[in-house]
Amino acid sequence: MAKERCTKEGCYAPKDFCLELAGPLHEQCQFFAVSGATESSAKTSKKLAAATSIPWTGEWLRPEQLEILTHRGTPRIIGLVGSSGAGKTTYLAMLYSLLFNGRRIENWDFAGSYTLNGWELQAKTLQVQDDGTVRNPDATPSEKDFYSLYHLALRHDGFLHDILFADSSGEVFSKWANNVNDPAAENARWIYDNAHAFLFFVDCEAIIGQRGRARRDIVQVAEQVKSSLRGRPVVIVWSKADLAKIMRENIVDAIKRNLSEIFPGAISLEISNYSKSDSDQLCHINNICVAETVLNLLANPQPLRIAPASIQADDFFLLYRGSYGSK
Repeated sequence: MAKERCTKEGCYAPKDFCLELAGPLHEQCQFFAVSGATESSAKTSKKLAAATSIPWTGEWLRPEQLEILTHRGTPRIIGLVGSSGAGKTTYLAMLYSLLFNGRRIENWDFAGSYTLNGWELQAKTLQVQDDGTVRNPDATPSEKDFYSLYHLALRHDGFLHDILFADSSGEVFSKWANNVNDPAAENARWIYDNAHAFLFFVDCEAIIGQRGRARRDIVQVAEQVKSSLRGRPVVIVWSKADLAKIMRENIVDAIKRNLSEIFPGAISLEISNYSKSDSDQLCHINNICVAETVLNLLANPQPLRIAPASIQADDFFLLYRGSYGSK
């Protein structure tokens, strides 16, 4: 049977993929061709592909499935980091709910998603139940092999960007913070090694209930994030901030001081999943602002300020810096 391929020079997209158009729209690309295939064989091939090799299911992705994105560029990964119950998954559910209901990330236009079922699954938990309550998403499984990468294709300044929000259990991140080589922290280790930016979650509710212990846990995870950060941006997210007034001021000040030392210059935002009105700052505005902030940092990275290396040598050739610009 003839092999379906793209005829555009430099494009090696396999069947059902295209640098210009993804998924079933690939045949609308002017460069796509069926080399020597009859109409009947092409139909048979499509039926077999649909039955046995569906490239994605709509659920969240795993690292080995990222090839469905890498054919059109390098996806940007945003790692969500924080202790158990800090609200990482709930944030993703709220972000999708807001986007679904018409809220926009300024200058970033939605262009599709390979994980719509995964987004929907979490967002449904935020809907008002029959008894009038709203429940949070179920706890993220803490197995080391569990990955949930949520995809958004976004257009910014005329370019298409594939964005992945990488979520993992807070318990796994706590194990990773204690020992980066812990065999039970494989998914947290993968997120840290591969992420291009981080959302660092601070749980206001935990600070109220655990006080000093919560501070120690937050600082421990933050220190581990800093250890090999290599200039990657970090946005600090204070979750459940509708409870902020109940927190002890001295503990909050201490945490803010610690985080400013660990992540100097990092932007901090407060969010909540409980709105008081349709334009609630913590819920409807800041949840979107968190995504906008980290996306803008990825699109416009800050230059690293690296001090010139000091050369210790007696060789005048090595020590010579040139005369350009000298007076």
